[in-house]
Amino acid sequence: MNRLSLSIFILCVSAIPVGNLMSQTQRNHGWVVSGNSSKLLIQGKEISNSRDEFRFKAPEGMNQIQEIDYYLMLGEYYLRKKDKVGIANILYDLRTKKGEYAFADSLLTSLWKQSQGEEVQAIKILDTYVQKEPNTYFRNLAKNMRTNLFQTGEDEKKSMVRMDCQKNKPYYSLCRVFRLQYYIDLPSGKEKDMHKHFVNIMRVSSPFFEDPNLEWIPLLDRIDEDLPAKLTFLGFVREGIHLQKMIMDLEKIADGFVSENSNERMAFFQILSGDYLATEESLLNFVKLAKGKKASILNRVYVKLGALAYLQKDYKKSLDYYLKLDLSNWSADIHHPYLNEPMSISGVKDLISVTLYKVSGAEVALKALQKIKDPEKLTEADIWPKLRISQMLMDQNPELSSRMTDEIIYMAQEKKWRRLEYAATILQGYNQIYRKEFRKSTIELTKSRGILDEENAFYAAEFLRNFGFVFAHTASGKKGPVNGNIRDGVSDYLQNNLYEDLYYIRNYRPLAFSTDLFFEYALSHLRDDNDVWGLLDSIYKYNVVKWTRSLKGSPHSLFQIQFVDKQFQYLSGFSTTRESKFFDSTYADSRETESQIQRKNEEESVRNLESAKHPTVLLLPYKEEFYLFTFNPRESKRNQLNWKVIRSQRPDTSEVIESVRELVSSSKDNETVQIYLNESGASLMRTLKKEMKDTGFVFFFSLQPGSDPQKPLNVFSWKCPQNMRSLEGKGMNLVETAYFEGSRILKEKERLHLWDFPANAGSANAVANLSWSCKSETGSFEEIPFLKLFRRIDYRTVPRMVVYTERVVGKSFFDYSWHYQWLHFWFRSGTKKMGYLPTLPVLDAGTVSGLADPTRYREEGVWIYATAQ
Repeated sequence: MNRLSLSIFILCVSAIPVGNLMSQTQRNHGWVVSGNSSKLLIQGKEISNSRDEFRFKAPEGMNQIQEIDYYLMLGEYYLRKKDKVGIANILYDLRTKKGEYAFADSLLTSLWKQSQGEEVQAIKILDTYVQKEPNTYFRNLAKNMRTNLFQTGEDEKKSMVRMDCQKNKPYYSLCRVFRLQYYIDLPSGKEKDMHKHFVNIMRVSSPFFEDPNLEWIPLLDRIDEDLPAKLTFLGFVREGIHLQKMIMDLEKIADGFVSENSNERMAFFQILSGDYLATEESLLNFVKLAKGKKASILNRVYVKLGALAYLQKDYKKSLDYYLKLDLSNWSADIHHPYLNEPMSISGVKDLISVTLYKVSGAEVALKALQKIKDPEKLTEADIWPKLRISQMLMDQNPELSSRMTDEIIYMAQEKKWRRLEYAATILQGYNQIYRKEFRKSTIELTKSRGILDEENAFYAAEFLRNFGFVFAHTASGKKGPVNGNIRDGVSDYLQNNLYEDLYYIRNYRPLAFSTDLFFEYALSHLRDDNDVWGLLDSIYKYNVVKWTRSLKGSPHSLFQIQFVDKQFQYLSGFSTTRESKFFDSTYADSRETESQIQRKNEEESVRNLESAKHPTVLLLPYKEEFYLFTFNPRESKRNQLNWKVIRSQRPDTSEVIESVRELVSSSKDNETVQIYLNESGASLMRTLKKEMKDTGFVFFFSLQPGSDPQKPLNVFSWKCPQNMRSLEGKGMNLVETAYFEGSRILKEKERLHLWDFPANAGSANAVANLSWSCKSETGSFEEIPFLKLFRRIDYRTVPRMVVYTERVVGKSFFDYSWHYQWLHFWFRSGTKKMGYLPTLPVLDAGTVSGLADPTRYREEGVWIYATAQ
């Protein structure tokens, strides 16, 4: 089948969009690509550029450390260019120097021998250096380099010597890479203390984003070209991308272009990071380079581009990319982007048909699917498009759809095609709802649970199965026992909602049964059943999903691990063959283990409210109304939690205020009422503080179990800012920047950290870009960027409490979004409570300790607990 017949299959033609080149981050140290020119910088000073073809010049005006960096950076360029004269010039210069240049000499000599195919001689050079070098630091550098260059074997881990690195020593950047390699190879995949390993990896990888001396790692492509992939498979995809850019920039400078291989690998990292626009740019760069190459190679990338556009809901663009496929040159090594398994021509047509449905409707998609001709001997791949036809026929002709699906189920059972049987059985469960065969529907949905074996477990769609039970029982008009299905369905949906569009493709989700419809049916059932806990659970998680989906950008530091783990589950088919060896590695196992640990630690349950001691209010929006839940610990268990629907778009409507008054009057012994912190809760609090001044109102952030030890807190702040220095000796412990930002560990565990310094003006375009700076007593400039906090704060350094003022975020508390993200960072890091004051009052030795007293925030400020109290 050729391109022309593919266009007939799709019935639509259009042009490919043009992508921009990948943007480059400006460096002040190392190689810098700038348009068609490039240059070599040493600590901000231009040493050489592409105009003089990077000719060797003896270094001038540099110290020993800078000179060594210069030799190594120029050396990696000459090695890539196979420039014998260039390497000879460097080696001659190195051998005339006195000092600590010997390792650079041995290293570049060994690498040159290796590049000439003289591997035995290359190894001997490093071995001789190790035997003769008396200094432990230099000897370990050589040992680690030898391991990187010459250790082979199936196990991707390397036996690295652990190194301590100091900026005042030469080869600092190499030392840092070896240190990182040592730490990423420590976790074995399943340990109980996995989180400690991940905290350590975060710490040793952080300097690469922060230290000007590490803006470039010379010889990174030689040391370990797979280091970015290893970090990515651990879940540290931002770190992987950062190092991959270095490797690609050297390619660009030395070869004049970035290889197809590197572009495609970068695209995989970028899609795992959630940056779909950058992914598209990298894949388009690949296409640009691959013109004139085999159609099968281009096919691989066009399938990815089409699938990527589908993810972004740009279905027209998706179709445009699919039209560029040449099916007459199909290759067996093209993988399904969402399933990461070889994809047949039938499989790609099946994939395209969903996009075609989105663009032109079911009728056009069905005609296209019906054009697929069956081979003489049917395989599982040939049957999937028939299930797609059944999926799309359901609206128009449920009887025919049901008969087709039955045939597919029988064939799949006979052939033991478990995934096909599972998808068809779920689809048939929904089909029977259309046909008003509600009992048969529940039988099919019940059967589906036992079909998948462990090998295919990743393909399960529990929320589809549970949603189906709810649809069937509701449509039947009979009150069925589906409260558990609602609970399980909503929990699974909470975990997987970002990939909802993929369920149409990979699980053949029926098109008419939407998630919105499920929530309508589910909430209606829970209301009628007066299952108030189930109602709270569903609405609460519905709101968590809405907030998650509203976030722009993907998480940073350790917060990215769970996100990347999910991306792997759904988008691993965007990988390249180079990554295949890592899918069954301990890096992948360790990521999955850490993701599970984090998820378990952050699990929320509405039932945690049952242990609350304070009257509690949760105001949760749903479409054009609010659900108001009030919990009164004084009532009997059966009557503690109550609810009502507020048919208003205003959170502080009189009906809500009156409900809170009733709650307060029935809880006379309790002076404090806690409100769930969301946007409507923040707006409600503002009104309640004005109208009910005799009552103390506090916020709580989540429904995780509470674990605050409630011990007295010592107050700490940053020593650098002038306003803090004036508090020294007044009950305030002032600490250096490294301790306050979390780079170094304070022995005192029971701490309150006071933040009262203005955010830098240039950082006010996004919360993640916030930063705070000052001039210290010595006149030096010091800064704490928020992104550095993300990388530095962990269970060993997080304070029990944080108090902050409006200056810190640059917006008033009731400008909700920014404060919520600031609070989210601290609470997710392990802080137990937070206090907000518009401005910091005049403090003295007697009032500093009062910052840990909730009554201090009753009038002007806001007190927020991590969990319900």
